[in-house]
Amino acid sequence: MSSHEPDPDDADTGPLHIESFRPPQAGVGERRFDAPLSVDPRPVRSDRRPVVLIAAAAVAVVGLGVLAWLFWPSSDGSEVSAAESATTTETESQQDAERRLLGMLPPGYAPDACEPVVPVKGALAQVSCTKNDDPGGPLTATYSLASDGAARDELFDAVLDTSTVVDCPGNIQSPGPWRRNATPDQTAGTLVCGFQQSKPTVAWTTDADLMVSEVQSGPQGPNMVQLYTWWSSHS
Repeated sequence: MSSHEPDPDDADTGPLHIESFRPPQAGVGERRFDAPLSVDPRPVRSDRRPVVLIAAAAVAVVGLGVLAWLFWPSSDGSEVSAAESATTTETESQQDAERRLLGMLPPGYAPDACEPVVPVKGALAQVSCTKNDDPGGPLTATYSLASDGAARDELFDAVLDTSTVVDCPGNIQSPGPWRRNATPDQTAGTLVCGFQQSKPTVAWTTDADLMVSEVQSGPQGPNMVQLYTWWSSHS
């Protein structure tokens, strides 16, 4: 368990409600033979059933042959088509992930300030940004969209491993859970403040979006207080 995992005493969202399953009623569409069978003797006649059965069997064989021909997988390149389709789907999925990630970035970036980059392991998409124009905004930033919760935690741990961790301004626990003002009883993610090569750094996860954000300023500013103030109004 990671040291930055949110407090277990945080309120739970509650269990999901699943619609109850009603099994089908027994006996519906099913014939029942409860009365005893009776025997009615009749004169013996020649039995033509074998001929009828043979004809029916022949028809069934022909029908099965037609069905087999229709549904039997062909070897005329369909395997290559399936592989090409899978590749296209993966490409489209990454593009969709990049568009979704760009739509979740904090305000303050110029239209050409952020661009997709090759995502690291565990990320569906990753965006690198230059200066944010809002007051106290970072000079550089990296935003990542993780593939799942475990990958999100690994991406955040990588930030911790490369940072000298300090308490956030106002003596705020770092790393520690953060909450939005609109939902103070719900943990939105994990926040950390630190320095990377003398550069003030603030990083946080947005758990509901599987997003990991890392922003930095420079030795000439903004300082940690300014960067943290920017984060508090943009997270």
